[in-house]
Amino acid sequence: MDRTIAIDRSEAFVQAMTERMTILARTLSAWVQAEPRPLQQLEEQVVTLLHDLGNAMLTALLPLAAPARPVPDVVCACGQRACFQRLRPATITTLLGRLTLTRAVYYCAACNHSHAPLDTQLQIAAGGLSAGLHEVLALLGATQDSFAQATSVLERLCLVQLCPNSARAATEDLGALLVEHSEQIVAAAQQSHLPPDAACSPPPRVYVSMDGVLAHIHDTGFKELKTGCVYTTRARPSRKPSKQVELRAVSQSYVAALADAETFGWQLWAEACRRGVRADSDVVVIGDGAHWIWNVADTHFPQATQIVDWYHASEYVWNAATAIFGDGGEKRKRWAKQQLDALWDGEVGKVVVRLERYRSKGEAVSDAISYYTTHQARMDYPAYRTRGLQIGSGTIESACKQLVSARLKLAGMIWDAEGAEAVAVVRAWLKSDRWQEAMRLRPPPRRVYRRQVAAPEALAAVT
Repeated sequence: MDRTIAIDRSEAFVQAMTERMTILARTLSAWVQAEPRPLQQLEEQVVTLLHDLGNAMLTALLPLAAPARPVPDVVCACGQRACFQRLRPATITTLLGRLTLTRAVYYCAACNHSHAPLDTQLQIAAGGLSAGLHEVLALLGATQDSFAQATSVLERLCLVQLCPNSARAATEDLGALLVEHSEQIVAAAQQSHLPPDAACSPPPRVYVSMDGVLAHIHDTGFKELKTGCVYTTRARPSRKPSKQVELRAVSQSYVAALADAETFGWQLWAEACRRGVRADSDVVVIGDGAHWIWNVADTHFPQATQIVDWYHASEYVWNAATAIFGDGGEKRKRWAKQQLDALWDGEVGKVVVRLERYRSKGEAVSDAISYYTTHQARMDYPAYRTRGLQIGSGTIESACKQLVSARLKLAGMIWDAEGAEAVAVVRAWLKSDRWQEAMRLRPPPRRVYRRQVAAPEALAAVT
């Protein structure tokens, strides 16, 4: 580009913006002195005017990224030369509102496609959303109570009006991309028989916990969204007088999938590998009594210490106590405390023997006997305490609420399967502090124009 032309264009932009800002400053000055106004009204007026100024500035700034005069031809993606066709306007919706950019469009006779090089440079698609607006929409769509609320918040914060389906599309498109990315990592690991690369150095001890939560899915009813959490712990002084220290989960990262246990297990394993887990790592798996959890643990974390969550184990005691003694009364409490003390001391066999005396009392007692018998090897709580291990599943219970229940299980919500998984996965990446990584995975938007060529019969008819 001729340097003189470039300087002239830049100076014209600066002069136009300077004049516009001068007019804006004078208008605001006169407006604020016309009558007494509260600060909130001043804020709203300034934000609105700055938003309009930003739109004008961005509209004037974008042409400076292109040559002042279109070049005769450019290299097409097919490798041939594409010739200048015409100047064509494109409308883009951005965080500063809708704007129109006129840019050069080139046509390639070899592949019969037209394209605008500036669109590729700016990473835009005519008629689409800017990457910045798409990001904000996906963020709001995943975090607000509904897609309608997401666009309402967007309008309030950014003064941009869009329909709820725009928020849905942005969120679900991002989620689908992240699902595909996870599937590719797992497929590559399965093919190479090598674990995925670690994003950090191996921690001295890693916890892996998993559970499922039901979401209402169109046509199929309620289906289980499986959630997983990989985390470490940190000891801190306890607020309870009976405890000197307590273990708190830190550095949590999450996985969510509307998938069978085998597929989910591979995804959770891949996330653990990303966190630095290897075959010789100190891994602790905490879960409730669901068989699929321990199958995943046996398959992907065979070296792990498996722990049945203390609170689920306790719940079976109380259910049995209620079946034996009724809902209330001191006898029920004393009996339950005796069994809980025995479980705390690792005497699971004693609890089973005592329960056997009351097997005739109903299903709750039989369930407790079966539960403790099946998971006895995972209930050595004294040994776990000696090693300083966490024995509660509060972390994964919280994950289920954060990833699924808080967004997908609000009143009246029914999802299609892909949408439910996509939203849960976006929330998982967000709450794993991987948002910027997710943004870097997005491909640039692309819109290709293909010239319609008439069939030979039609051409013959015209002639």
